[in-house]
Amino acid sequence: MTQLNKAVLLCLSCVLLVSLSGCGSSSTTTTTTTPTGFLYAANSFRPGSMGAFTITTGVLGHINGSPFATTGNAPYTLAAVSTKFLYAGIPATSKGGVITRVLGRTLSGSVTGGIMLMPIKTDHTLDVPQMFGSGGDYDPIAVTPSGNFLYAADLTTNHLAAFSIDSSKGTLAAIGPQGPPPGVAVGPDPFNVVVDPQGKFVFVANCDCASPTNHGSVSVFSINSDGTLAVVPGSPFPLGGGSARPSALAISSDSKFLFVASLDDKVYVEKIAADGTLSDAVPAAPAVSLPVVGSTPISIAVSADGGNSVYTGNAGTHTISFFLNCMQTPVPTGCSTDTNGNPLAPLVFQNNTPVGGTVGVILPDPTSNSSATPATGPGHFLYVTDYDHGTILVFSVTSTTSCTTSSCTPIPGTLTQSGSVVNTGGANPFGLAIAH
Repeated sequence: MTQLNKAVLLCLSCVLLVSLSGCGSSSTTTTTTTPTGFLYAANSFRPGSMGAFTITTGVLGHINGSPFATTGNAPYTLAAVSTKFLYAGIPATSKGGVITRVLGRTLSGSVTGGIMLMPIKTDHTLDVPQMFGSGGDYDPIAVTPSGNFLYAADLTTNHLAAFSIDSSKGTLAAIGPQGPPPGVAVGPDPFNVVVDPQGKFVFVANCDCASPTNHGSVSVFSINSDGTLAVVPGSPFPLGGGSARPSALAISSDSKFLFVASLDDKVYVEKIAADGTLSDAVPAAPAVSLPVVGSTPISIAVSADGGNSVYTGNAGTHTISFFLNCMQTPVPTGCSTDTNGNPLAPLVFQNNTPVGGTVGVILPDPTSNSSATPATGPGHFLYVTDYDHGTILVFSVTSTTSCTTSSCTPIPGTLTQSGSVVNTGGANPFGLAIAH
């Protein structure tokens, strides 16, 4: 057989092998990775846009078409109902939420405000925006765990409006008092709204930042079966004797504790009673100071590993503060206790981690955590917006302690940047939401 015929035969053999299993050293195996969730980022610089990403165990990937146009509306804070609907609070130009009122960043353009719905398609891209509550200066928003109701605070009128959510279309219908102004009264400068994980109560952070005689407080409402709200007796609840300036709220997964970031550079921790009333979790030390004066915490989060840690996003120092949560049972090693085993402080500071620019929202990843390895194994991640640089940073988290007995020395936990920063495709990202 000639050398040419041998070459032809070898080539034909290789073609046949490729069709079956590849040929030679150049063969490759293609694997498909299924995302664990989807992350959306609100680019608040008008005309605004929405960044969209896949989440695969702490790794972000751009969804085709991202960022998605928001038709001139600049999204600010976000809330998602499973993988069906994405909502954004649209503040009016005059206020602009904590970014404008606290940091002095003026929003561009003229917008009347409202609540924007962007339905999430089956490929996790975003559909054409729809507006509701037009004219409302809606900045902070929150949805119930059931996905049936949405609540939005109006910064101009200092009222909290309630809406029912159509389960098939995501459209909003106003419920409760329609005013004017619509909703129930809250305190001055309502900078944040959260619903507890059990869907029983709504909490509002009333900063009262502009008043020379500050009266910062938290308003609490119980949620009726039809989504309307009832004032919890004693609400609004002053913090620090009224000296606090609440800017952001987070709630433990068991709905028993409320963590409050305050612009007086403190974190207040409140116990939530069965009827929604608030009291100092540690009466002798209801607040923990941030380590640096001028930190200006504008966001706060409880870790998704069962609440082992609490984080604040500090706009003044461009850092994330990391605390061990002592309000757990049993009390974690590393928390000082009295003779009865009760914590002497609600939180223990671990460290400060720098972020390149002004920290926006901190969002723990609930999709990648393993209950078998909480806080210590792969999958404990935080997503953080850098408002100044148009990016999202991903941090992996180590355990807050390696101790298994009370006799060993606690090792402070750390945040480590995971991978490169991710561009949101727009400017001034603030709010984040995870759909899963």
